[in-house]
Amino acid sequence: MHSALRPKPSVKLPPSLIPPTINHHPQPVLKKAFLKQTNGHHEPLMINGNGRHHDIYSVANNTNTEKLTWSLGLINSKGKYLTAETFGCKINATGTSLKRKQKWIVIYNISNDCVYLQSPLNRYLSTDKYGRLKCDMHDMDDDCRFHLEYNRNGQWALKSVTYGMYLGGDNDQLHCFSKAPDWWSPHLALHPQINLKHVLRKRYAKLDVDEIHIDEIIPWGSNAILAVEYLNEHYCIRSSNGYYFHKDGKLLSEQTTETLFTIELHKGYITFKDCNECYLTAIGPLGIMTTRNRIAGKDEQFLLEESKLQICLVAPNGKLVSIKQGIDLSANQYERDQSSIFQLEYDEDLQAYQIRTYDNKYWKIEGLGVQATAEKKSTETSFHIQSVGRGYVTFQASNGKCIVPHATGNMRVVTDQMSLPDAYFLLKFVNRPFCVFKCDFGHVGYRNKQSRILECNKSLFTLFTLEEPDEQTHSEGIIYLKSSDGLYWEVLTDLNLSVTSCEPSKFALELCSSYSRVVIKAPNGMYLRAEQNGSIQATCQNSRQATQWEF
Repeated sequence: MHSALRPKPSVKLPPSLIPPTINHHPQPVLKKAFLKQTNGHHEPLMINGNGRHHDIYSVANNTNTEKLTWSLGLINSKGKYLTAETFGCKINATGTSLKRKQKWIVIYNISNDCVYLQSPLNRYLSTDKYGRLKCDMHDMDDDCRFHLEYNRNGQWALKSVTYGMYLGGDNDQLHCFSKAPDWWSPHLALHPQINLKHVLRKRYAKLDVDEIHIDEIIPWGSNAILAVEYLNEHYCIRSSNGYYFHKDGKLLSEQTTETLFTIELHKGYITFKDCNECYLTAIGPLGIMTTRNRIAGKDEQFLLEESKLQICLVAPNGKLVSIKQGIDLSANQYERDQSSIFQLEYDEDLQAYQIRTYDNKYWKIEGLGVQATAEKKSTETSFHIQSVGRGYVTFQASNGKCIVPHATGNMRVVTDQMSLPDAYFLLKFVNRPFCVFKCDFGHVGYRNKQSRILECNKSLFTLFTLEEPDEQTHSEGIIYLKSSDGLYWEVLTDLNLSVTSCEPSKFALELCSSYSRVVIKAPNGMYLRAEQNGSIQATCQNSRQATQWEF
């Protein structure tokens, strides 16, 4: 029974906060793009530059057309991924896992109600009247247009709009002359930490005791984090406490067939369909998430958005920075609430961070103070964040001055000395109940099924819990990293990382000055350094030479 008035049971304690290893390759989730002409070519421009954010694509016309794009892999009936080779722009179906060559951008065109497939080389898949496929097109034309069709198992078929034939084949014998559908399974290139947005309600999902409610205007805090797992051509949705979402709106500690969903694109937005072919939606004034209708309409459409880092700041007086008392930033409270949580948004153009509050305002310099009043990003809302070690950071405003707390607790922009202890704030991450680490070589995961050694060149990611020590050690900026089986990260005598310790080891995450990445300081005082062969060792003395991790 879905009712806003039904009694709430006590909160369950999950067996583990995090899901086990998820067998897919995390990448951008959803991108919402505006397309315009740029020298007649369609080359993606990375807004935030780290491969996890929104892309902008250009089209060969003079009008701006909104398009929804998804990054994913396509798996044929033989279990092989559609692959774009670097040499000769050739395509085949030989990939065994979701890596760079297997990640395609599906671009939905709203006006034509069709999709385009863009390869990792930024070329478009096309066919001719003989069913011959090419993937060397710089521009979108009629031969690049496909319609998506779906079967009961959640698989997709791609039908040429121009010629009415289906994409199919195997190995290097791919074609588009099948009169009957050849089915492909979509594998989202998905980063596990996402915010789920209901398109019609314009609200986000969040954990509310034993249900997921879609009533959050801005996704704030750890309760707004969901994990989407890919499991054998299906998907599971897990709440921030590690429970599986059931089709009837319940949360379960174990995965069942009734916690499995398939995905479809309707008008460019994603829909989730359960084992009874009913679609995910939200009902009632609380927006209780459940499945109900067998036809997907606007009430069943969702966006998956990347979850940006959210932090709390402890000022030198030991109190949390917040806007609880109004628009002025001050450090006058000990209890964490929404007013003391801030979202980091790196702006590549300004090469600085924009800091958003829970009421959708940005930090801004006002005289000698800092207020949360700005509705738009600008130079005055830009801050350079510099790590000074042990979890502490300084904030430098656009005028070159650093933020320091006044005796009253109010934040003031008055000092030129970044090394002044009064300018040091302890930074703590608050919306990462589970976390994934990724570097330029791949994801952090176990060396193999028999080994607990961690390596950094994995195409599959592993989730870890981020724990904070007790209150007495907060000033040290220490965190613990724990696996799903309860064992902790530790540094071995050969300086490799292993997940074998029953006792927590003291690590520290230090925010980088750009792109919302972090460096990791090990218990031996050294920073972690990743190598292309996969090794991770605690050998780096300088944080500037350490590996920067997407987090």
